[in-house]
Amino acid sequence: MRQRQHSLPAGLYLLAWNTDKQKLTSTDTIGHVVRAGALAELALRGLLTDADGRPAVAEGAPTGEPALDDLLELIARSRPLAWKGWINQGVKPTLTAVREQLAEAGCLSLDTHRIGGLISVTTVNPPPSGAGDLLRNRAVRALRGEGPADAVPDHDAALITLAAAGGLRTVISEADSRAYQQRLAALAGRGGPVGEALRRILPELRETVAVAHAG
Repeated sequence: MRQRQHSLPAGLYLLAWNTDKQKLTSTDTIGHVVRAGALAELALRGLLTDADGRPAVAEGAPTGEPALDDLLELIARSRPLAWKGWINQGVKPTLTAVREQLAEAGCLSLDTHRIGGLISVTTVNPPPSGAGDLLRNRAVRALRGEGPADAVPDHDAALITLAAAGGLRTVISEADSRAYQQRLAALAGRGGPVGEALRRILPELRETVAVAHAG
């Protein structure tokens, strides 16, 4: 099937699915992983910069993706908050917007029904088999490729480093996370605003995931 370019949050959510088992993995942390991806995507597009350890909104046109534009607007009208705060707090709207975006793109489907006529519940149906394969292959190629890390496109470098920090074992195993530790550090250590954002985001995401798993 022909696959489109996904933003980082959409790509990370899609990659979290084990399509063989038709099961979403990392369910306790996927909201944080997706939010971290949204922050990185906004930095990648030059719409967020780092200001003394806090994301700051830069001038630019809307992206057209509610998951990104709503987060950007929220950051702009909120009191200054460290990257960690944005990764940890109020992640559900971003996750919901990403699911809806993928559903509109035909990458998965959503069923909404009411319990007792009062409580609205949305069921996410698994993506079709093979969905996300191209994206997964690009991420793995960025990790295992023989070329220099700085030759890897920013999007692919961010995708694999976020997947590793977020513990997405559908993309990168724990063994590969250890074996390719230097490569991952090199991919995250690029210059410019993207590299600066990743250096802020990745440690906080790793800590958030570790705390969730410890609990």
